[in-house]
Amino acid sequence: MAGELEPGRDGARPIFEGFPKLKFPSVVVVAPPTQSAPIPTPKQYLQYIFNADDWEDFTVEWVHELGMWSGRPYVRVQRMGGAGDRGADVAACLTPQGTAGEWHCYQCKHYVKPLGQADAFPEMVKIFTAKVLGKYELPTRYIFVAPRIGTTLDRLLLNPPQLKEEFFTAWDDADSKLGTKLTPDVRESVGKLARVTDFSMFEAPNLDEILELHAATQHHARRFPQQLKPRPAADPAPPDQRAYEAVYVRKLLDAYNEKHGFDLETLQQARENGKVNRHLTRQREAFFHAEALRLFARDSVPDATYDALESDLYDVVIEIEDRDYDLGHDRMDAVLDAAMVHQPNQHNILAPVVKKKDLMGLCHHLANDDRLTWCKEGMQ
Repeated sequence: MAGELEPGRDGARPIFEGFPKLKFPSVVVVAPPTQSAPIPTPKQYLQYIFNADDWEDFTVEWVHELGMWSGRPYVRVQRMGGAGDRGADVAACLTPQGTAGEWHCYQCKHYVKPLGQADAFPEMVKIFTAKVLGKYELPTRYIFVAPRIGTTLDRLLLNPPQLKEEFFTAWDDADSKLGTKLTPDVRESVGKLARVTDFSMFEAPNLDEILELHAATQHHARRFPQQLKPRPAADPAPPDQRAYEAVYVRKLLDAYNEKHGFDLETLQQARENGKVNRHLTRQREAFFHAEALRLFARDSVPDATYDALESDLYDVVIEIEDRDYDLGHDRMDAVLDAAMVHQPNQHNILAPVVKKKDLMGLCHHLANDDRLTWCKEGMQ
């Protein structure tokens, strides 16, 4: 299902009407400690440090992102693992009918050894059995999610007819343990269902593919204590005022008008005024520099990490803003001066990428959110 771009300043990600957003705990990501020993890579964390619960949580994050960027976002992503999961650790549903409609099954297996046929075939029996017993509809995709996939199983998954042949060789073996705990009638029905099923539904992405997509999420920095990816250069301020600049630009114009006795009403009028044009240009550059920081943080870390950075600055400058001044311009200057000497909390992973211009721009973001105001005359 195609999505529309979110309006306003968050226009980079698709938003899909009617699809609930998956909730994740929001935390502040701290910088990894400085140490002589190398920090494990994300791949090493997944293979050697994560436990089964960590692996399932990681899979939910990856699956949610996979749905968002696939063009057919999941209506719901539900962790199902545990006793009675009927062969589905994570259910990703494409319709409001959930597992009674079209859905994808993600089976999480976090073993030290590579996942092989002896591990996969019993799980395949479970999902066929769930359909026979009316617990789920058969998923249209069944994805094994494991740190390592055995070479033979990997090759079989690339050749669905051969995978099916190997499955039934094991199923029909006189000493087979597949489905032996089922009643004879149910086992017969499971076999019949499997024989008419296209085994291309079974697949297994490799770990590098999984990590590449997960790295595009906010959760990656929280999961793996690595340094942030390089921050891209900020784009220059656009020539024309954006709709979401209205509040802080109005406050700038009020400060200019009060100080100089002007009657500026628009950004264009201020840009044509020699006394304020240079100052205005610097403030808009700072605003969009901070906007670039916000977007970088949004795509790199959980929201609380950026919020903590902004809140720390606010706690400093609000004390300056709340003092008495003859002019609103003086109040703004004092706040910007305090912002430029402010040192972000060095435990916050974003601190190393924050520049002085970001801190100035964050003040205008706070003004844009009506948390700071320069000209207070007449305010209640």
